[in-house]
Amino acid sequence: MRALLTSVLIATAVAAGGAQAPPQTPPPQTQTPAKPVLQPVETITRSTTTTLTVQATDGTGATLAGVEVRATGPVAREGKTAEDGSVRFQRVQAGSYRLRFSRDGFITLERDVTVRSGQPLKVDVTLSAAPPPPPPPPCQEPAKPAEPEHAAKSAAGPIGEPKTVAVPTFVELNFIGRAPRKDSRLGCVGSGAGTLVQLREAITEQVYDTRDLWLYVVAGEGALRVNEKEERLAAGTFSVVPRTMRHSILPRGKNPLILIVIETGQACEGI
Repeated sequence: MRALLTSVLIATAVAAGGAQAPPQTPPPQTQTPAKPVLQPVETITRSTTTTLTVQATDGTGATLAGVEVRATGPVAREGKTAEDGSVRFQRVQAGSYRLRFSRDGFITLERDVTVRSGQPLKVDVTLSAAPPPPPPPPCQEPAKPAEPEHAAKSAAGPIGEPKTVAVPTFVELNFIGRAPRKDSRLGCVGSGAGTLVQLREAITEQVYDTRDLWLYVVAGEGALRVNEKEERLAAGTFSVVPRTMRHSILPRGKNPLILIVIETGQACEGI
């Protein structure tokens, strides 16, 4: 009996000691997805935009402060030049822009420019001073007794319409742009006409048999050649070219030569 119990105890111990717990499977590990590497907004902006700088001067080459600069294109910007004559626009997108430069006492100008990504652009502009009021007409002889109406009309041509023109505004509205020449009629009467003439190319030699010319320079630089004599033209210059004299007008410099030309001695067309 004791031997039987001993055998049972031994068998039980062997069974208990030989049994092993099944291996435990480790829990699955959760991986956090990697965050995408984002390029800083400032870096992206710098790679697709650039800086536009404007430097303004007057006709003498001196820096010009207080010039209003407006840029229209892919983005719109505006500002005024500082004491050193410059204004800077940061982060300007690439593309085509029209720049407008204006200041009291100067003729307004416009210019087209192209801005390229990552390439700073500097624009130099020279503004011409607005012209002073036109000079008074020359002294006239004492008035003669009035002639009959029909006689005056036949001698001087038909009567035109009165007209007043603000020259700086008229120039701005009718600016030559890139054309070689542009003529814009200012006024018209029976004995002559006034025209705003803008030149980038010379008027070659010509002669008028029945017309006298009165020339007043609004802006720009050039020369007037009458017969064999040449005179310098600048803003504020007034010249007279009598009929039958050979003459030519030569613009000089990068800005157009702008003149008021009055022709007398011939009825204006269109009256």
